[in-house]
Amino acid sequence: MQMAALRYSPNCFPAPVVRTRAIGDFVLSETRYGSDAALPTHVHEYACLIVALSGDFEERCGSITRAIEPGTVIVRSEDEPHSDRFNRDGGRCLNVELPPQWLASVRELAPPLDGGGVYRGAAFAIAGRRLHAELVNTDDVSPLAVESLILGLFADAARDSKSAGAPPWLVRVRERMHDNATERVTLDALAEIAGVHPVHLATTFRRYYGATIASYLRQLRIDFACRELIGGDAPIADVALAAGFADQSHFGRVFKRAMRTTPAAYRAAACSSALSTFYLRARSEA
Repeated sequence: MQMAALRYSPNCFPAPVVRTRAIGDFVLSETRYGSDAALPTHVHEYACLIVALSGDFEERCGSITRAIEPGTVIVRSEDEPHSDRFNRDGGRCLNVELPPQWLASVRELAPPLDGGGVYRGAAFAIAGRRLHAELVNTDDVSPLAVESLILGLFADAARDSKSAGAPPWLVRVRERMHDNATERVTLDALAEIAGVHPVHLATTFRRYYGATIASYLRQLRIDFACRELIGGDAPIADVALAAGFADQSHFGRVFKRAMRTTPAAYRAAACSSALSTFYLRARSEA
């Protein structure tokens, strides 16, 4: 006899909460999962976005099993049954709960929520980590920034579904960029991989993926740097070089423009295990 899935109400998770905060209409929570953590089949009352911050895990939704790695964004509709199993390193996830009243006002702008889905790529990884930065950054809380990032993720998800018809040579180029994001590469070299003219590659890439090749590579490198900042203690100058930046100064400028905070502040806040006093106070006053 099959057991009914566990059902979690808003603000409740089957894992320890590292930090959580109410920002505008949304509640953002970072959860931590131990080595080989296994979550039984469960559902959440609210639709949500999940960003894999660190650690690999396997998620099962019905008969579908999906491998999730850091930087992946999961769009989950309300009451969608799923189970998860983490690897021996455990992991962390950002959970953004989407209240029904807000969803009702933007439903036409969020078609990915109708069936849920898993989204990978530089744009999703950076938007997800920007949302995480809004959670950990205690100096400049912006409800408008959070809502804009969420809507941007929905727009990227809709675009991603259209990019499924990308020509094979373009897919090869994108895979090459993901596999070697920190290495220096020229447009001519990528065009040679594709077997097309550099101008044709540049215009086609932007049409399918919504960004220039240079911008897409910067996003990949920033996501790599975010993982290094959270997952290790290497000096920031070493992280900058490992991520493919010319020096720490250049890295710092690009990182702050993308993440709205400095690499040092992001590392310090992201690695803190203290709960948000803002949210604790908000809950106590509710």
